Amino acid sequence: MKRFVAPITWLVFACLVSGSALSQSYPSKPVRLVVPYPAGGVVDVLGRIIAEAIATNWGQQIIVEPRPGANAMIGTENVLNSPPDGYTWLLASQSHAANAALYPDLRWDPAKDFVAAGLFARSVNYFVVPTSLPVSDLRSYVAMAKAQPNKLSYGNPGNGTPSHLAFELFKRAADVEIEAIGYKGNPPLLADLITGRLSATILTAVLTNNNVKTGRIKPLAVMAEERTKEYPDVPTLAEAGYPDAQILSWFAVVIPAKVPPEVQNRIAAEVEKAAKAPVVQERLRKAGAVPSFVGAADFTAQIRKDVEIWKRVVKQAGIKAD
Repeated sequence: MKRFVAPITWLVFACLVSGSALSQSYPSKPVRLVVPYPAGGVVDVLGRIIAEAIATNWGQQIIVEPRPGANAMIGTENVLNSPPDGYTWLLASQSHAANAALYPDLRWDPAKDFVAAGLFARSVNYFVVPTSLPVSDLRSYVAMAKAQPNKLSYGNPGNGTPSHLAFELFKRAADVEIEAIGYKGNPPLLADLITGRLSATILTAVLTNNNVKTGRIKPLAVMAEERTKEYPDVPTLAEAGYPDAQILSWFAVVIPAKVPPEVQNRIAAEVEKAAKAPVVQERLRKAGAVPSFVGAADFTAQIRKDVEIWKRVVKQAGIKAD
């Protein structure tokens, strides 16, 4: 007696076989990793580190392609508009979440239109002041700001940048009024900070180290989960008394949500493998980042949390994107 198999069973079986075959054959050609920032910057450098590691493990080329502009939106939309076949990835950073707050008419949702392959590093940023400013710690800086509301000013490298939003978050946590001065990049900002025209800013580890060595600036707090070996006496923002301002910048690989689940899983597994490799972690540290792997589910939850934080900051500060 012949057994009858319903057509739907064959359909499910065919899909499973097709998905399995797709996963096994992937990748069969070079992958593009789009970095939505200029070549040579910290995001580009970190992207190349993780891409090289995955390419070596796979034996398949990963082409890192900088596509800067519009606060990372040009590169992000390029990835979103690419075929959802798993061959175009995005190197995302804090702007991925912040843009959802800055641009009400954004054509994509960072937590719905993209899926996380994995967060692989966090950045170390410092709250710095010119050495000429007569303060010894963050609390004395806050006391100075409260004694003269809106008399002090801080610099940011661009309106709506992570540094800008992070300082505005700090202002609300410390309940101080400090004027925001926007610049086109860090070079002109640093020039004014060093001469004392600005009272403070938030800088990456590389920029901080370069200018501390020359005696031109001093760090008052580190925006990281723990103190750094470079400045063991400098407290974290939370230790300094402002845990509500202790939001950490991150770097991650994300892909369009329409990529087949089997391919998503394959990419996520490779990102995790590369991120946990000791040689990769050492390269990330040398580039000024902190190795820190967070898987897809937890990272997606973090993106949603960050979006809500930045929406609140943008609304309270009245920030308008350039």
